[in-house]
Amino acid sequence: MSSFLQSIPMIIVTVLAFGLLIVIHELGHYFAARWSGMRVERFSIGFGPVVWSRRRGDTEWAVSAIPLGGYVKILGMAPGEEIPPGETGAYSTKPAWKRFLVILAGPAMNYLLAVVLAVGLIATLGLREPDPSATVGDVIPGGAAARAGLRAGDRILSAGGAPVADWKALVQAIRAHPGQELELSVARGDGPGAPAVSLTIHPDDSGGIGKAGIAPSLRAVHAGLLESVSMGFRRTADKAGEILGGLGQIVTRKQKAELQGPLGIAQEMTRSARAGAAPFLMMVWLISIMLAIFNFLPLPALDGGRLIFLVYEMVTRRPVNPRAEAVIHTVGFVLLFGLLIGVTLFGDLPRLLRR
Repeated sequence: MSSFLQSIPMIIVTVLAFGLLIVIHELGHYFAARWSGMRVERFSIGFGPVVWSRRRGDTEWAVSAIPLGGYVKILGMAPGEEIPPGETGAYSTKPAWKRFLVILAGPAMNYLLAVVLAVGLIATLGLREPDPSATVGDVIPGGAAARAGLRAGDRILSAGGAPVADWKALVQAIRAHPGQELELSVARGDGPGAPAVSLTIHPDDSGGIGKAGIAPSLRAVHAGLLESVSMGFRRTADKAGEILGGLGQIVTRKQKAELQGPLGIAQEMTRSARAGAAPFLMMVWLISIMLAIFNFLPLPALDGGRLIFLVYEMVTRRPVNPRAEAVIHTVGFVLLFGLLIGVTLFGDLPRLLRR
């Protein structure tokens, strides 16, 4: 009970941070809609019944009962919504390119936030990135590395008798030995005179690919303010490329999908919050990039799906049937919600209960 009470501040910080990421996303839609001359009827922080609201101009600013995320209600965006005669501020009355910018602005704001976080971290606390050397960072409890006795800080000198030059070489050696013995020579401690020990690891077999349950050690990247701006853009683009590459490997079945739902993400954020400001902001940076990419995916109910319909309209100069589009987005939302529930029930909860 006492450990749970001690975790409450971290849980609150996690909820606020995740909520902020969604609010930033919705602010992108809001500002783009206002710039496009659209009438924004409500900007809500949270979902469900409104518990507090204040009207400024045409917009009702509200706080709702469920403090996760938020939404922007733009006049004329809902299918079949009646538009008052002579109303020029409705979403449906604006040209397709303006509607495209409004939808695009949400995930674009998440990506921009990630860049800002990267710049801030590089200029202050340091942006942590994987060390290219074959030095172990985190060791997942119960994984093959933990069972073999590997520890954080261990430097792998050789695997299977072959010298290991860097982390990439170590990963290749582990992936090539699923379910097989692999002898490791490990330097334990700092300096060239650190004692070497021999360990035998049996990488877990994950679809014919060896998995050890380790992560590389991290190093902090620092720079001056001007240099941190260009580095922030580059590091964010590099991380986005890594994530997209991972998605591509999952689609082509070269890598097994390891999905996390809201509980899993919250758990990772809470753990990083306990580790300090830099790890926590790194996690927020990563999730902001992932939110941008996820919303750009061309799937129904996501911003990317809506953008596909708008591109079709701009190319053919013919709008998609609003009712047909609404049905497609509704079906997509139901499927995505079902996937979310499935990942939570059969992924997040079992992992949480095993800890």
